[in-house]
Amino acid sequence: MKKIVLYIDNMNRGGAQRVMGNLAEHFLTKGINVILINDYPPDGKNLNYEVSEQIQRVYLRDSYTKNFISNNYVRIRKLRSLIKREKPDVVLSFLGGSNIRMLVSTMGINVKKFVSVRNDPNKEYGQNRFKRGFVRKLFEQASGCIFQTEDAAKYFTEAVRNKSTIIYNPVAEKFFKAKLEDSRQDVITVGRLNQQKNHFLLINAFAKIADEFPEEHLIIYGEGPLREQLETYVKEKGLENQVSMPGNVSDVERVLCKAKVFVLCSDYEGMPNALMEAMTVGLPCISTDCPCGGPRMLIQNEKQGILIPCRDEDKLEDALRTVLGDERLQSVLGENAKKRASDFMSDKILEQWDGFLFPNT
Repeated sequence: MKKIVLYIDNMNRGGAQRVMGNLAEHFLTKGINVILINDYPPDGKNLNYEVSEQIQRVYLRDSYTKNFISNNYVRIRKLRSLIKREKPDVVLSFLGGSNIRMLVSTMGINVKKFVSVRNDPNKEYGQNRFKRGFVRKLFEQASGCIFQTEDAAKYFTEAVRNKSTIIYNPVAEKFFKAKLEDSRQDVITVGRLNQQKNHFLLINAFAKIADEFPEEHLIIYGEGPLREQLETYVKEKGLENQVSMPGNVSDVERVLCKAKVFVLCSDYEGMPNALMEAMTVGLPCISTDCPCGGPRMLIQNEKQGILIPCRDEDKLEDALRTVLGDERLQSVLGENAKKRASDFMSDKILEQWDGFLFPNT
């Protein structure tokens, strides 16, 4: 029986974690022995993605400590010990710190090791030339690298790019089966409440059109460290009756099908799951044209959605006004988005993962 070790820092409700969970379940159904490694056990403060009991779970530390050197040394040592003991056919890691620790821990071990860059590498690894040089050289040790966008691959050396591939995120079947409701309203966004997602931009733009569209509401789904600041900001804008923040939602497809427009206003992204899911149900979408190119690989501007520059409040205001005020445009953008989404079907995406990680099976 083949064996794969999957390593990601945690299984909190994030896009990379969702894909890692999907891959774990997929490899299990293929008869592969799956070991899923996280840095720490769930802390109870965040919702986590659950996986089947047949998937072995391993935690490298009991709890987080602030000592950077000690914390990383212990995780690298334990990860190395586990990989030497388990002798997997493949090791796959996701996200910045996990990729670095995995590559360091497998030095000198004869194992196929793959890293996946899930975000803008300039944000994940930084632009400091010493760190950048270290990371670029370290990644050359990988057997292969999985990127989500062509722009992300450009951060790395030609040696890395020559053994890499681009794989989109898979979208669950339930989003393809979902049907938009006949009577819909509201502007919706789904994402962690943090700096990256820049919900302040969306609130500001919505505030400028709120009086023109009094029947519309802005609904921000998600949790995160900026909840309190965002709630205070909504009150300062006098938008308590038109902006709501219900928290995390488990049935995302249901809330998408009730909405009129989806907005992604992030400062940076990899391949944004929330945008892909909104496109899949046929919702007209507005997105910032993030560095690293995720949204622009999904949307041809004014065809499958509307792209605006990052942090451009005026352009977002104009886009909201245009889409909310034009039912025909909503229909055209939504239909084109749904057609584009056929490339996101799980079966297609998972076949690409199988072919890259296990090419001869």
